Amino acid sequence: MKERIIQYLACPDCSSDLELISHSQVEPHGHILSGDLICRECNNSFPIINGVPFFKKELIDTEVDKNRNNFADEWNYFTANMDIKNEALAKGELDSYFNPFVNYSDLENKIVLDGGCGGGRLIYIVSKHSKAKEIFGIDLSNAVFTAFKHTKDKDNVTIIQADIYKPPFKKNTFDFIYSVGVLHHLPNPKGGFSSLVRFLKPDGDILSWVYGKEGNFLYIKFADPIRQFITSRLPFKINLYLSWLITLVVWLIIFILYVPANFILKEKTASKILPFNKYFMFFRERGFADFWRTIFDKMVPTISYYISEGEFKDWFTTNNLNYKTFFRNGHSWLGIGKKEPMPIHHSKKQNNKVISL
Repeated sequence: MKERIIQYLACPDCSSDLELISHSQVEPHGHILSGDLICRECNNSFPIINGVPFFKKELIDTEVDKNRNNFADEWNYFTANMDIKNEALAKGELDSYFNPFVNYSDLENKIVLDGGCGGGRLIYIVSKHSKAKEIFGIDLSNAVFTAFKHTKDKDNVTIIQADIYKPPFKKNTFDFIYSVGVLHHLPNPKGGFSSLVRFLKPDGDILSWVYGKEGNFLYIKFADPIRQFITSRLPFKINLYLSWLITLVVWLIIFILYVPANFILKEKTASKILPFNKYFMFFRERGFADFWRTIFDKMVPTISYYISEGEFKDWFTTNNLNYKTFFRNGHSWLGIGKKEPMPIHHSKKQNNKVISL
């Protein structure tokens, strides 16, 4: 982390200001590699470890702890390198979330938060293709070290280990928040969304993508119980090899059945006949390796929720956001909400009193 970002931080427990003490080792890009952040009010101490501030090292909930460790294994393996191919895949994926609602140019001089940054693929893309003033990425897992490795040369990026339910920021800090593929893996997805909204500036925007209940009946009925009771409990390497075999089988089905059907019948008709048609054809374009990562991603969470259209819209209405939603690839929900701007109070003096109009 860089010393200047302390102005945006606050104690996650009492919301008071933090103070940087006993820091040392500043690496070539200006990041403080070790030290402590101390709350001026409650005296809580938060360590900086290898350039990353840590605000939630210990977890009591074993299911959540297993969940974050499984995801850390995934991101540390699949995003270990940001080479040209992985960068292109990350850019294509983020474009598919942003394009209906957001342009990179919209983020110029804005303060941005990636709520659940994992190994830092998407925050890397935001930094490279926008002119955002500051970009923060938070994640509960130790994949933050991979994210830091990928972004430490980006002057406007800060990676923080923290809990989405208690982000270590001052209220009304962010102009734009995005959280894609994260909230449905929380014990309380709506609570996670509402927590992020608290740190959005008036007139700021929040974008979220989640698994949809609609379009996933077969998966929820037959595959998700296997994830819940078996694969999420298996060791990393077993899941790695098992997911590769599953990916190979499905990949062959896509090319033997789905590709010819879409060529002959066209996508609209094929989607009425074949389950997950838009989803499979989307990954056919992205390639085997990314599809393998996605299959692995489906197998390892200890927590996964599938959100209905009504539930998703309720997240926005409950938080008093003006919003738009989009049903993505026939199986998931994407939405963006805008926080109401601060009301403008006009006043005039009358008999030495101020009267609001």
